Amino acid sequence: MTALSVERTSEGDLDVVVRGTGEGNVLGGAFWTELAELTGSLTEERGCVFLRGAGDLFSRGLDLRWYLTRLRRAGRRGETAETLSSDIRRLQQAITGLASCPRPVVAIIDGECTGAAFELVSACDVRFATERAWFSMPEADLGVVADLGGLQRLPRLAGEGVVRELALGGGRFEADRALRAGLVNDVAPSMAAARQAADRFADLARAKPPSVLAEVKRVLDEPHAPALVAGLDRVALWNSEHAPSRIGHAMTERIEAAR
Repeated sequence: MTALSVERTSEGDLDVVVRGTGEGNVLGGAFWTELAELTGSLTEERGCVFLRGAGDLFSRGLDLRWYLTRLRRAGRRGETAETLSSDIRRLQQAITGLASCPRPVVAIIDGECTGAAFELVSACDVRFATERAWFSMPEADLGVVADLGGLQRLPRLAGEGVVRELALGGGRFEADRALRAGLVNDVAPSMAAARQAADRFADLARAKPPSVLAEVKRVLDEPHAPALVAGLDRVALWNSEHAPSRIGHAMTERIEAAR
């Protein structure tokens, strides 16, 4: 794997590091393929999955350079809408695979966690953050609706008012605000302290039968599954119909602004 690194600890946990496909641990094609392969391989074994970013941040979200290239190629073929629809559903499935894997998944978040990365950690079971962590949903600035499950999962954590503020305004939530809102389980002063909090949770989880933990996750998710599926379908359709006329220009502007 290149966009992810995976190591098994002596306790049976999997330490998964998001390296991404570019600066800022951005999430490009290789990342989504490797994430789907990893979650598809997980079975009901003892141990948790720890998910963290390489370096001093979690991730800046979708790899815009990678995706802009895909859009331009699709545009030359006259297939922009079809490509958008197919890609959205592929990325949705990768995150759904993480959410539905049988093991407890623990995100450990340091620094920036925005856009697609924020939607990714919303699919984890537990989230520990450092005091440096911050979150935002900038998708509307790109002319799209957040389409990877954040709008469906985050209200279960923080309530609609908080998610509407993030999604409609695109503002930034620092770690302390995220904790008060319920977006994260706890905030620690450093990455080492956040990892210790994650390890304490994992110690408790490993004491339970893996089949029981897997069923707990299924029981918790089942009541929300129909709304999740309907919401993912709706936003995939809407973005593929409405975004092609503006998303390429908006991505180009975002890339230029970051230089």
